[in-house]
Amino acid sequence: MTSRVPMKWLRVAGTGVLAAGIAISSTTPALAAPSADPGAPGPKNIIHLIGDGMGFNQVDLGSQFEHGRTAYQTTVKPGGASTPVPGQAGTQVYQEFPVALAMSTYQFGNTYDPVQNWSSFSAPLKSSTDSAAAATTLATGVKTLNNVIGQDENHEDLTTVAERALELGKATGVVTSVPWTHATPASYLAHNEHRNNYHDIAADMMDSGANVIFGAGNPWYDDNGDKRATPSYSYIGETEWNKLVDGQSAFDLVQSKEDFLALAEGDTPTHVLGTAQVAGTLQADRTALKSGDVPFTAPRNDNVPSLPQMTDAALNVLSNASDEGFFVMIEGGAIDWASHDNNTAGAVEEQVDFNRTIETVVDWVEENSSWDETLVVITADHECGYLSGPAANPAWTPVQGAQGAAPQVSWNSGGHTNHLVPVYAKGPGSELLAAAATGTDPVRGAYLDNADVGRVSHELWAATEADGIPLLATVPEPGTVDGKLTLSVADVGAGVALTGGENVGDRLRFAGRLPEVSVTDSRAGSAGGWTVSGQSGDLSSGPRTLRAQNLGWTPGLVTAKDGVSAGSPVASLLGGGAGLAAPATLATATADGRLGTTTVSADLALEVPVDTRAGDYAGTLTVSLFPVD
Repeated sequence: MTSRVPMKWLRVAGTGVLAAGIAISSTTPALAAPSADPGAPGPKNIIHLIGDGMGFNQVDLGSQFEHGRTAYQTTVKPGGASTPVPGQAGTQVYQEFPVALAMSTYQFGNTYDPVQNWSSFSAPLKSSTDSAAAATTLATGVKTLNNVIGQDENHEDLTTVAERALELGKATGVVTSVPWTHATPASYLAHNEHRNNYHDIAADMMDSGANVIFGAGNPWYDDNGDKRATPSYSYIGETEWNKLVDGQSAFDLVQSKEDFLALAEGDTPTHVLGTAQVAGTLQADRTALKSGDVPFTAPRNDNVPSLPQMTDAALNVLSNASDEGFFVMIEGGAIDWASHDNNTAGAVEEQVDFNRTIETVVDWVEENSSWDETLVVITADHECGYLSGPAANPAWTPVQGAQGAAPQVSWNSGGHTNHLVPVYAKGPGSELLAAAATGTDPVRGAYLDNADVGRVSHELWAATEADGIPLLATVPEPGTVDGKLTLSVADVGAGVALTGGENVGDRLRFAGRLPEVSVTDSRAGSAGGWTVSGQSGDLSSGPRTLRAQNLGWTPGLVTAKDGVSAGSPVASLLGGGAGLAAPATLATATADGRLGTTTVSADLALEVPVDTRAGDYAGTLTVSLFPVD
């Protein structure tokens, strides 16, 4: 059940710790630095690229069409006796990565047995994962049930690597060639018991704090990119769509191809939601595309960006959004859709587009970052369509074809298989994935599990403890009494009460006051001044988030003092500012005014949308003290 909170029904309460006195140090801050863990290990950026439905044969399908050469084709007899096709070699940039292995994809309660898998042609069809379970595992390192989004087998919410990135002050996003509420992107930003709850998933993703959400699923356009007479709210609810269109969400909405392309260079908004002008997929579901076509000969939807173009735009937005780095998941989602349809031409086109997307990412790393600070992992959530060569069954046969020609293949299922899929990695931490490949398959060789990808991604950004003010926010169900917003800080006495809930048209506004912060400076006379800054984390309730950008403040000195000045006011996002998501100055002292004890505070202002959803929210606010030379 989805509920909305009416005006004046927001109540926030919390407890936490803030030192009553802060002793200044000439070398280190007395409190934890705001924002991300400054000592957090691992790469600055992590990029997951997921070819949905991409097995080894799908990779070769694209390479054969592009370059006339395959890398993984073999004839396999039941029992695993394999005869590789001679003269094969990799042709894709990612096939040169230092980590190039196989990966199992099974869901919770299932397994992968390499001997059993090759014992008979029907064995890989007996049980297989879906995109929800597999993507959740890639995002969290935890196995779960089919259909489940961002939760474990008991429907308890899991922390995704995208959410961990936000905790570290990094930007985060998802990009896909299918609806952005579909299972794979949803599993990184949402939490839901079923992948088909698209409207709730859309709301969760919009509340996630992500900086970039790009994909298809536009309610006003069909699969050919033609405008509908009336909208079809299949992948996003009317309420959420109207919030985007009316500018009542945290995102700048882009829809046209030209607007996507404009994001690839220069300054950009910090939060962009791009919904291309098409329904299910960018290209794979267009009616002109037939399975027997030579790929790329059927007229294409020319009003939508390509996946490489969307990726180029996303990388620029994410780079601009945070100096701390970013996480992004980029999905070639329609490889799966074409494979479900056994559409050979479509599968080739989507694989080639995914290959070019990977090339876009590699170019970005080498031109704008480096392999010392960016980890790129390329894999699949599962294989789809049971793609093989002609006359397969009972033996597995190689796909056939030539460069630029329609390939000869057989499709042996309309669904997923339990086959291993490829995984490639390059950058800091990739060696941990190589070390995880402890399984041996008679055909594909060494393999790891998809849980290893999620686990390693989290380990590289392992959490470290930092001092802060824990915040708790409770948004009651409709029908309860009016409440208040309270921040209590242990060892300080009465906490902050944010009260009011004034409806100012498009938001609810609450006000309160930060506990007094005292700075005592008794350093030698040659010392410089000091600065106190503050930063708020997001307040989260399961999949729902009150973003830190919703909280602003107006600093002030409790007692005026020469040489000490309060920081500038910071408006909330809804008030036209950046909020306290980034560090903001509470007060600054010069060398002449620093001595003795200075007490500062701030008027707090929380502004949230009028339809903020019910729930108990929690987060932290950090105050930091820095000496100034």
